[in-house]
Amino acid sequence: MAASDLVLPPPILRAQGLGHRFADGAWAFRGIDYSLEAGMVAVLAGRNGAGKTFLAKHLAGLLEPTEGSILISGQEMRAIHGSKAEHVGYVFQDARLQAVGETVLDDVLFGPTNLKFCPREARERSESALLACGLAERRHCFVHSLSGGELRRLAIAGVLAMMPKAVILDEPFANLDLDGVRAVLKIIQSMAGNGIAVLVVTHELEKVLGIAHCFTVMDDGKIVLSGMPKSVLAAGIESYGLRNPFHAFNGIVDLQWLD
Repeated sequence: MAASDLVLPPPILRAQGLGHRFADGAWAFRGIDYSLEAGMVAVLAGRNGAGKTFLAKHLAGLLEPTEGSILISGQEMRAIHGSKAEHVGYVFQDARLQAVGETVLDDVLFGPTNLKFCPREARERSESALLACGLAERRHCFVHSLSGGELRRLAIAGVLAMMPKAVILDEPFANLDLDGVRAVLKIIQSMAGNGIAVLVVTHELEKVLGIAHCFTVMDDGKIVLSGMPKSVLAAGIESYGLRNPFHAFNGIVDLQWLD
């Protein structure tokens, strides 16, 4: 069979001609084409107000587009009945927003139980997610006793327990120390290694571009740059309100961000 005859599987997640118009007639974004492949780690960045988080919430099915479509493994998202969370998981920037259980295990059980899985499967899914996120030994701890980094990992575990095909992380490194950042990065790598498409929405490019396959920049509701991280950085991201992580620091004077 010739290479041209090969039929490649559709992207896990694809937006086609996506647009969202506010009630006052203004567009948040329009004409967005974007896709995520299985096992991909993609980074989406842009200045505040660029539209990146708004787009990410559309990709997760949390918001309804005005025009265009979103496909999950080739299936129209609008045609999917029930919760979209078992197809695309979304981890909010404030992990506390996703904490619903009294204990760590209760919290992770909420998702698969709400999706009507039998108690045995819900427990198996939850235990597997806790193990993947390094929280297995904390399963019986109260959620309010967790550190900020542990809360972030708990939010990810709650999403993983529903076994989605894609996971979107909104500013996953916010307020984390070095150990917390490394723990989240390991989880991201593990998810991608298991075939999950991962989209990281962040300003903290220096923490994730080293493991990213694709880097996309939004500005004023449009995708202005997209491709391999090296090529996008070479194209110049500073003009879109982003700090180049390759900026060299040779002394205290270089730590000054003001002009």
